[in-house]
Amino acid sequence: MPNTTTQNPATGSQLELTSLTTEYENQFDRSNKLDNKVYITITFCGFFFVFIIGLFNGLSQLEKPQDGLQLFVSVLYILTCIGVMGAYAFVLVFFMRLLQPEQITRMDPDIMRKEHFEEMEEEAARLRLIALYRETVNGNLVKLHRRCDEFVKGLKFIVPTVLLAFACYALQIILQIAW
Repeated sequence: MPNTTTQNPATGSQLELTSLTTEYENQFDRSNKLDNKVYITITFCGFFFVFIIGLFNGLSQLEKPQDGLQLFVSVLYILTCIGVMGAYAFVLVFFMRLLQPEQITRMDPDIMRKEHFEEMEEEAARLRLIALYRETVNGNLVKLHRRCDEFVKGLKFIVPTVLLAFACYALQIILQIAW
């Protein structure tokens, strides 16, 4: 009866190589999915911009304040409009920056040619190819993790921007109803 607990080294290295090449291919899918999420977020920002434009229409309807309270609310409204505009611009630039081309290392034929795989024994070539893929995959994963972290950080900037816009909208309503 053969011992199934020991593996042929070629089989183990072949499994590792297959696993690494699969992970390598998946990195491009993950990068594309992250890009799609950024595009969706920027589209949301476009709809949000329409809402912000509505807020700024209230600025043209401001009248000369009649008392100190109206002056305070008017100044607060103007300051929140400026804050919303600045926060929106920051968020938009932040996400547009995430769409900058990211150099993902590819296993191109030149890399393999430089290694002279044709001169190596099969197992030695497989082990060197594994090392190359491991290096490439790890380097790409670092870049992908950094981009994902930046995306999540950007999402955290959207929430305060939306809340500030709603506060601005509430001030606009107060100014329209109370005065």
